[in-house]
Amino acid sequence: MTRFVSGITGLIGTFALVVVASSVDLHAQRGNAGTHGRPATPGAQGQAHRPDTGDHATHTTEHGKSGDRATATAGRPAVSDQLARNTNLSSRLQALFPAGTDLQKESAGFRNLGQFVAAAHVSHNLDIPWTDMKAKMTGDHPVSLGHAIQDLKPQADAKTEAGKAQKEADADIKSK
Repeated sequence: MTRFVSGITGLIGTFALVVVASSVDLHAQRGNAGTHGRPATPGAQGQAHRPDTGDHATHTTEHGKSGDRATATAGRPAVSDQLARNTNLSSRLQALFPAGTDLQKESAGFRNLGQFVAAAHVSHNLDIPWTDMKAKMTGDHPVSLGHAIQDLKPQADAKTEAGKAQKEADADIKSK
């Protein structure tokens, strides 16, 4: 009987080790090393995530710093590809830019389509030069839409203007 109990105990211990090792391996494969479900990206460690509003924390990007950062991750198409496929949206956005502007080129570096469209609306609504807006949001130290507004047009209510632009962007993207 002692031999039987000893065998069962050993079997249970082995099973427990296999379960623990499997869960650790699966956690590592998902790339969740302390990110609670958000993808770990190069250069994003130690940065706080914040929505595109007026707060001042450095934000995490969903893309690594490889090339133009417009490269999609996690199966999402790049912003330029989304614009190429959505000709109605491209036509509406073209009205916010000078004639002949290459929207696919201008969208390079933005994290997602909504961020690009909202930035275009802010630039147009507040008469902020597009090159300045894009540089603030996609440069070496990118900032949120609200922070870009605050830096480029200090007299504007950044939170209100960012919210307005995001609503306009949502409406543009949803209408087909």
